[in-house]
Amino acid sequence: MNQPDDQRGASPQPPSPAAARQHGTTPPAPPTGGAAIPQPAAPPGARRGGLGANRFGALVIGIASLALLAALGSAVVSWRALDQANTARDIASARAPVGAPAATPDGGASSAPEPAGPTATPDGEGTPGGAPRPPGEPPELNERTVYRPNYEGQSLTLKPAECFTEMRVDLDEPRANVGSNGAEFTLSPGCQAGAPYVQLSTGVDGSEAARAGMRPQECADAIRAAPIAENAEVPLRKGGWLCIRTNYGKARERRDEWRMVLVEVVSISNDRAVVIKATAWDIPED
Repeated sequence: MNQPDDQRGASPQPPSPAAARQHGTTPPAPPTGGAAIPQPAAPPGARRGGLGANRFGALVIGIASLALLAALGSAVVSWRALDQANTARDIASARAPVGAPAATPDGGASSAPEPAGPTATPDGEGTPGGAPRPPGEPPELNERTVYRPNYEGQSLTLKPAECFTEMRVDLDEPRANVGSNGAEFTLSPGCQAGAPYVQLSTGVDGSEAARAGMRPQECADAIRAAPIAENAEVPLRKGGWLCIRTNYGKARERRDEWRMVLVEVVSISNDRAVVIKATAWDIPED
C-alpha cells in the first residue's frame, strides 16, 4: 500500500525515555564533539560565605597583632620600671650615711652590729661609751628638765643688828640669820655704800636679769646668759628681782635637793631692814 505523502516526508522521532524504559532499551548517549553541557550555577549564598570567611580571618589576625603589641608594650614598661628601681637603689645606697644598716633584698635592715659610739645620758650629757656623769658635777638644765615646786611666796625680814654687821640667809627652808655653812647669800646694810647689798656664797649662782613670774628654766637661762660675778656686791632696790641657784655640792652633802629660787625685794625701810619674798623649785638629779 502506498503511504500518504505527509508521512513519507517526516523524519523518524526518537523514542522518549519513558518509552525506552518501557521497552527495556537504554537512551542514546549525548552526542560527542558538540556543545558543552552547561553546569548548574552556584547558589547565591556560596559566594557570600567565602567573603565572610575572609573577613573573619582578617579580623582574627588583627586582634592577634594588637595583643602581641600590647604584650611587647607591657614588657618594655616592666623593664623600664625595674631599671628605675635599680637606679634609685644605687642612689640611696650612695647617699646612705656611714654606719647605716644596709638594706636586704626583702626590704629589711641588716642585722650587722653597729659601731659603738657616744651614748647620751638621761640628763642630756653624753659621754664616750655611755659613762655616767662624774661625781660632784651637776646635771645640765634645759627645756626637758622637770622642776618640782617646793615653796611659794615665803617672806623674810632681814635686819642686821648694826651698820657693819651682816646677816646670812638660807633659801632652802627659807630662813634668816643662819651660819655660813648653809647660807646662799649674805646681806650687808651698806651704810657707806648707800643701799643694802648682797653677796652670793661660794658655789651659788645668780642673775640680776630676773623679773616677776619667771619660771625655773627661765632663771636657769638668765644665770647662764647674765650671771652675777663671783664676790660681786649686788645692791638691792625695792621692786627688784634675783634668780639664785643653790650650791649643788653642799646640797648633796646634806642629802638635800638642789634648788632654783626666784627672790623679790618687797621693801627697804629707812633703818635698812629688807623684806624679801622667795619662791623655790627642786631641781631633779636626772
